[in-house]
Amino acid sequence: MVSLGFLTWADAIDHEMSWSADRMLERALVDPGIAHVLVADPVRSVASLLRRHPIGRAQEFPRGAGRTLVHPLRLRRRDPVSVRAAVRGYERLDAWLAKRAASAGLRRPVLVTTQPIHAACADRDRWADVIYYGWDDWAAFEPFGAWWSTIEWAYAEIARRDVAVLAVSQRIVERIGAPRSSVVPNAVAREDVEGDGSSPPWFADLPGPVALYAGTLEERVDVTAVLEAARALPDWTFVLVGHLASPGHFAEVAALPNVHLRGRQPRSEVLAMMARADVCLVPHRDTPLTRAMSPLKIFEYVAAGAHVVATDLPPMRGISDQCLLVAPGEDWAGAIRHAASRPRPTASERAEWISKNDWDARYAVWRRHVLHDDGIARS
Repeated sequence: MVSLGFLTWADAIDHEMSWSADRMLERALVDPGIAHVLVADPVRSVASLLRRHPIGRAQEFPRGAGRTLVHPLRLRRRDPVSVRAAVRGYERLDAWLAKRAASAGLRRPVLVTTQPIHAACADRDRWADVIYYGWDDWAAFEPFGAWWSTIEWAYAEIARRDVAVLAVSQRIVERIGAPRSSVVPNAVAREDVEGDGSSPPWFADLPGPVALYAGTLEERVDVTAVLEAARALPDWTFVLVGHLASPGHFAEVAALPNVHLRGRQPRSEVLAMMARADVCLVPHRDTPLTRAMSPLKIFEYVAAGAHVVATDLPPMRGISDQCLLVAPGEDWAGAIRHAASRPRPTASERAEWISKNDWDARYAVWRRHVLHDDGIARS
């Protein structure tokens, strides 16, 4: 049983199965050693479900023997803010999921949930084990500010009730403090970076050396660092691609003549841009959220053979010698110049790094923790 906490199956399809939970789920669905995988979308109101994703999108789920997708529904559109009301709602969801699992023939399956409140109040007698998979610190995620106290309560309950925690960073593990905890960092899909994709024509036509940032354009990005680097390097072109979630945050940097903001691009083209850029950037602000992240893009940058300049934060350290780390407030322009002057890794060096940091390797570790793997087919 995999209970998705924040994004639906249709959301995962929309962003091309590229995020942490998506990668684990898509591998579990084709794992012959798992007899049944029942996937539950986050609980939604009927109106919200129909507005965001038409029913037909569910047809893209790989239905078959032992593979099921369910859509729990409720009347209210959002989770309640108070602990008591949120717990009541997730206790109802837990009971509903257990009934759906029983009707599918599952006997006390393992519950993996990405929703911390659900993990905190799941009935342990219904499940062989309860696993919380944390791919961000939701108690530091600004759009969830109204729920921070409830999420912090959930973290404490997860630790108190001995719910197992698998997280993408050490910071999330430490934040929760559960006795049974392991870190499974993000990774890269080998098939994504081994092809010879084409970057869009507009990218090939850009003048001068190119520095690329690929990711959601939101407030975690240190626009001051980008602004100062772009002004100090007028012969460089700075390209930022991704969904523009915080337009006001990027207004000043977007006005510079050597900065190009592009919206969301096809994933294959973004990967090709990474391989062709002179330097790839991860300019994150130093915040509780960014200290808890395991940035997917840094793994993809390195796998593409790019040199990387990133903010010196704990999750960025030890990933690759291709990453040049810059302390917040230090000289990004100089670091970009230095990174561009270094030789690119050889094909064999790239292949060796990818083999140690691909999603198949991460899934094998994740699976062992989830199933207490002894070779027996489980649900």
